[in-house]
Amino acid sequence: MSALSEEGPSFDIRPMTDRPALEAVLRQRWSDGGVFVRGRMIRPQEVEAFGAYLDDRLQGVASWRVEDGVFYMLTLNNLTDQRGVATALLDHMLAVARAQGFASMRVVISNDNWPALRFYQKRGFALAELHVGVVDVMRREMPSIPERGVEGIPMRDEFELEIAL
Repeated sequence: MSALSEEGPSFDIRPMTDRPALEAVLRQRWSDGGVFVRGRMIRPQEVEAFGAYLDDRLQGVASWRVEDGVFYMLTLNNLTDQRGVATALLDHMLAVARAQGFASMRVVISNDNWPALRFYQKRGFALAELHVGVVDVMRREMPSIPERGVEGIPMRDEFELEIAL
Protein backbone atom coordinates (compact mmCIF):
# COMPACT_ATOMS: atom_id res chain seq x y z
CA MET A 1 0.00 0.00 0.00
CA SER A 2 1.40 3.39 -0.86
CA ALA A 3 1.23 6.60 1.11
CA LEU A 4 -1.63 9.02 0.61
CA SER A 5 -0.84 11.83 -1.84
CA GLU A 6 -1.29 15.46 -0.93
CA GLU A 7 -1.46 18.48 -3.19
CA GLY A 8 1.59 20.64 -2.96
CA PRO A 9 4.94 21.47 -4.44
CA SER A 10 7.42 18.91 -5.67
CA PHE A 11 10.25 18.50 -3.19
CA ASP A 12 13.80 17.46 -3.94
CA ILE A 13 14.38 14.57 -1.52
CA ARG A 14 18.03 13.72 -1.02
CA PRO A 15 20.34 12.16 1.58
CA MET A 16 21.59 14.52 4.25
CA THR A 17 25.33 14.02 3.88
CA ASP A 18 26.29 17.12 5.89
CA ARG A 19 26.48 15.35 9.28
CA PRO A 20 26.94 18.52 11.37
CA ALA A 21 23.83 20.07 9.77
CA LEU A 22 21.82 16.87 10.25
CA GLU A 23 22.91 16.55 13.87
CA ALA A 24 22.04 20.21 14.52
CA VAL A 25 18.51 19.70 13.15
CA LEU A 26 17.96 16.51 15.13
CA ARG A 27 19.34 18.01 18.34
CA GLN A 28 16.93 20.91 17.90
CA ARG A 29 13.99 18.53 17.43
CA TRP A 30 15.00 15.92 20.02
CA SER A 31 15.22 16.74 23.69
CA ASP A 32 18.65 16.18 25.20
CA GLY A 33 20.12 15.47 21.76
CA GLY A 34 18.64 12.02 21.34
CA VAL A 35 15.43 10.11 21.09
CA PHE A 36 14.29 7.03 22.93
CA VAL A 37 12.78 4.32 20.78
CA ARG A 38 11.61 1.07 22.32
CA GLY A 39 13.48 1.91 25.51
CA ARG A 40 16.80 2.61 23.78
CA MET A 41 18.48 5.99 23.36
CA ILE A 42 19.35 6.77 19.74
CA ARG A 43 21.73 9.64 19.02
CA PRO A 44 21.82 11.69 15.80
CA GLN A 45 25.11 10.14 14.71
CA GLU A 46 23.44 6.69 14.71
CA VAL A 47 20.88 7.50 12.00
CA GLU A 48 20.65 8.09 8.31
CA ALA A 49 18.39 10.83 7.02
CA PHE A 50 16.81 12.39 3.99
CA GLY A 51 16.01 16.05 3.64
CA ALA A 52 13.16 17.57 1.68
CA TYR A 53 14.28 20.69 -0.15
CA LEU A 54 12.31 23.37 -1.95
CA ASP A 55 14.31 26.01 -3.82
CA ASP A 56 17.39 24.51 -2.13
CA ARG A 57 16.00 25.29 1.35
CA LEU A 58 15.58 22.48 3.86
CA GLN A 59 11.86 21.98 4.54
CA GLY A 60 11.87 18.70 6.46
CA VAL A 61 13.88 15.72 7.64
CA ALA A 62 13.13 12.01 7.97
CA SER A 63 15.61 9.88 9.89
CA TRP A 64 15.87 6.11 9.85
CA ARG A 65 17.93 3.09 10.78
CA VAL A 66 17.80 -0.66 10.48
CA GLU A 67 17.63 -2.42 13.81
CA ASP A 68 17.36 -6.18 14.31
CA GLY A 69 16.55 -6.58 10.61
CA VAL A 70 13.66 -4.08 10.80
CA PHE A 71 13.52 -0.81 8.84
CA TYR A 72 12.50 1.91 11.33
CA MET A 73 11.66 5.45 10.38
CA LEU A 74 12.65 7.25 13.58
CA THR A 75 11.59 10.82 12.95
CA LEU A 76 9.54 12.73 10.44
CA ASN A 77 9.81 16.48 10.85
CA ASN A 78 8.31 19.31 8.86
CA LEU A 79 10.61 22.25 9.62
CA THR A 80 8.37 24.85 7.95
CA ASP A 81 4.70 25.55 7.44
CA GLN A 82 4.92 24.12 3.91
CA ARG A 83 2.21 21.50 3.29
CA GLY A 84 3.11 18.09 1.92
CA VAL A 85 6.62 17.85 3.36
CA ALA A 86 5.89 14.90 5.65
CA THR A 87 4.01 13.02 2.94
CA ALA A 88 6.82 13.53 0.42
CA LEU A 89 9.39 12.29 2.93
CA LEU A 90 7.24 9.31 3.92
CA ASP A 91 6.71 8.34 0.27
CA HIS A 92 10.47 8.49 -0.27
CA MET A 93 11.18 6.41 2.83
CA LEU A 94 8.71 3.75 1.71
CA ALA A 95 10.44 3.59 -1.68
CA VAL A 96 13.87 3.28 -0.05
CA ALA A 97 12.71 0.48 2.26
CA ARG A 98 11.17 -1.37 -0.71
CA ALA A 99 14.32 -0.92 -2.80
CA GLN A 100 16.41 -2.36 0.03
CA GLY A 101 14.19 -5.45 0.06
CA PHE A 102 12.30 -4.90 3.30
CA ALA A 103 8.82 -6.42 3.53
CA SER A 104 7.60 -3.71 5.90
CA MET A 105 8.51 -0.45 7.58
CA ARG A 106 7.86 0.51 11.20
CA VAL A 107 7.53 3.73 13.12
CA VAL A 108 7.29 4.24 16.89
CA ILE A 109 5.28 7.07 18.47
CA SER A 110 4.31 7.96 22.02
CA ASN A 111 0.74 7.28 23.10
CA ASP A 112 -0.14 11.00 23.30
CA ASN A 113 0.82 11.74 19.71
CA TRP A 114 -2.62 11.39 18.15
CA PRO A 115 -1.77 13.68 15.19
CA ALA A 116 1.01 11.26 14.17
CA LEU A 117 -1.22 8.26 14.86
CA ARG A 118 -3.85 9.72 12.55
CA PHE A 119 -1.26 10.64 9.89
CA TYR A 120 0.23 7.15 9.75
CA GLN A 121 -3.07 5.26 9.92
CA LYS A 122 -4.50 7.32 7.05
CA ARG A 123 -1.52 6.16 5.02
CA GLY A 124 -1.94 2.45 5.70
CA PHE A 125 0.03 1.87 8.90
CA ALA A 126 -1.50 -0.41 11.54
CA LEU A 127 -0.68 -1.09 15.18
CA ALA A 128 1.94 -3.84 15.39
CA GLU A 129 3.04 -3.60 19.02
CA LEU A 130 2.21 -1.71 22.18
CA HIS A 131 5.05 -0.99 24.59
CA VAL A 132 3.21 -0.40 27.87
CA GLY A 133 4.99 1.83 30.41
CA VAL A 134 8.17 2.24 28.33
CA VAL A 135 7.99 6.06 28.41
CA ASP A 136 7.90 5.98 32.21
CA VAL A 137 11.03 3.80 32.17
CA MET A 138 12.77 6.10 29.67
CA ARG A 139 11.89 9.15 31.79
CA ARG A 140 14.05 7.76 34.61
CA GLU A 141 17.08 8.01 32.29
CA MET A 142 15.99 11.25 30.65
CA PRO A 143 14.03 13.38 33.16
CA SER A 144 13.42 16.01 30.47
CA ILE A 145 10.75 13.76 28.90
CA PRO A 146 7.54 15.48 29.96
CA GLU A 147 4.86 13.74 32.00
CA ARG A 148 2.20 15.02 29.61
CA GLY A 149 2.28 15.49 25.87
CA VAL A 150 -0.16 16.56 23.17
CA GLU A 151 -3.18 18.29 24.70
CA GLY A 152 -2.13 17.26 28.20
CA ILE A 153 -2.38 13.51 27.55
CA PRO A 154 -0.20 11.54 30.02
CA MET A 155 2.81 10.04 28.20
CA ARG A 156 3.34 6.44 29.30
CA ASP A 157 3.45 4.07 26.34
CA GLU A 158 4.65 3.71 22.76
CA PHE A 159 2.73 2.52 19.74
CA GLU A 160 4.73 0.66 17.14
CA LEU A 161 3.04 0.97 13.77
CA GLU A 162 3.84 -1.03 10.64
CA ILE A 163 3.06 -0.91 6.95
CA ALA A 164 3.54 -3.78 4.53
CA LEU A 165 5.64 -2.91 1.51
